Amino acid sequence: MIKRWLLARRSFDALLLALAIALLAIGNPIAKGAFLFFGLIGANLAFARHRTWRYADTAFCAAIIAYASWSIGLMVFRNEPVAGNRMFSYSLIMLGFVFLPLSISLVRQPLDALILGSRAAILAVLALIPFDPMVIGGRIDLGGNAAIVAFLAATAGLAARLDAQRPISLLPNSRFWFYLSFVPVLLSGTRAPLFVYLLVALFDGLELIRHWRKTPFRLRSLALPTAAVLIVAAVPASSIVSQRISAGMVELEQMNVSGTAVGSIDIRMVMWMGALQVISENPIAGVGGLDRMEVVAAAVSPTNAAVVTSFTHLHNLFIDEAISHGVVGLTLLIAIFAVFLVRVTRCSPGHLVPETSYAFVFLVVTFGSFHGVLLNEWMILSIFSFMTLILVAIRRDAFRARYRSSQAGAGG
Repeated sequence: MIKRWLLARRSFDALLLALAIALLAIGNPIAKGAFLFFGLIGANLAFARHRTWRYADTAFCAAIIAYASWSIGLMVFRNEPVAGNRMFSYSLIMLGFVFLPLSISLVRQPLDALILGSRAAILAVLALIPFDPMVIGGRIDLGGNAAIVAFLAATAGLAARLDAQRPISLLPNSRFWFYLSFVPVLLSGTRAPLFVYLLVALFDGLELIRHWRKTPFRLRSLALPTAAVLIVAAVPASSIVSQRISAGMVELEQMNVSGTAVGSIDIRMVMWMGALQVISENPIAGVGGLDRMEVVAAAVSPTNAAVVTSFTHLHNLFIDEAISHGVVGLTLLIAIFAVFLVRVTRCSPGHLVPETSYAFVFLVVTFGSFHGVLLNEWMILSIFSFMTLILVAIRRDAFRARYRSSQAGAGG
């Protein structure tokens, strides 16, 4: 019965997965339900069909289990409450991605689902921008958080630039999808994702120069008008970026004079310096995720203590992790991304995959340097679904290559 049902759902699971990826970028709760659906199927397969474990990357899953075990173990040791503990739920979401590859392995072309779903997500975000009440004179947030919108759009743009094996006419293969995702990022007013666009533009520029003579004439003829459009678009973009940078410099100057942090950059600097002092005193296991802001507030000047406690996190992935779960937790977290990079480097199903994966980790690092990128369920789902789907595609390609090799050997 279970086997018949699992086979029956294969007719719609690729579409469901693509829909989940698309809805994830706009924060639709149906996306959470879809990932939960695949996760529960994966958990069932983990115990009912042990062979499906071969589709999960052992080192990647081990790194996730090690990190989640350390973080949850610390919460239990500190007797932190489970109810309302968002750090606990975040660790459980990550742990769920240990089982997701088992279910995703049954999906036809899972990487295509990621790519096409991301392209649909970009179009959906662009379509919603005119209806955002913040669009006039403010930073778009689509009813949520502007920084989260920017990160989800940038991640979708990276996935969308990959080549789908079976693209549809409305969502064709093109690297321009990534640059189209820059529109919501720019309108969000978030500075952290801007660096990844420069990096990918460098990748694409070098690729164009390297294969200039092999490029079809119709594509080469588009180079000049495309460059002109980019230059024209860069004028308002540079204006927004320069305004944000100038505002940050003004904040730091005012804090040096008054000693009070009131802006975006200066508050971060105050929190980070106080957090580093706390980490130096509690390096191994940190102080926990529930009390860290109060502990940091006690370590800064009394004039800035109130503003520190008004925040729920430290707006820095590395400092937040080190103060919550110690240097051990931070090391285990970094190991997850290190395994991912090693895998895409050693065995990749296409040259765009490692290049885009490097850019993706670069995005997580640069964005996480100014935001709590792993302290929001939407961003956690986006990050780990990106890595999981790519790793599943790599393992499936490896199995197919081995099968073809064995068949050729048997035929010989």
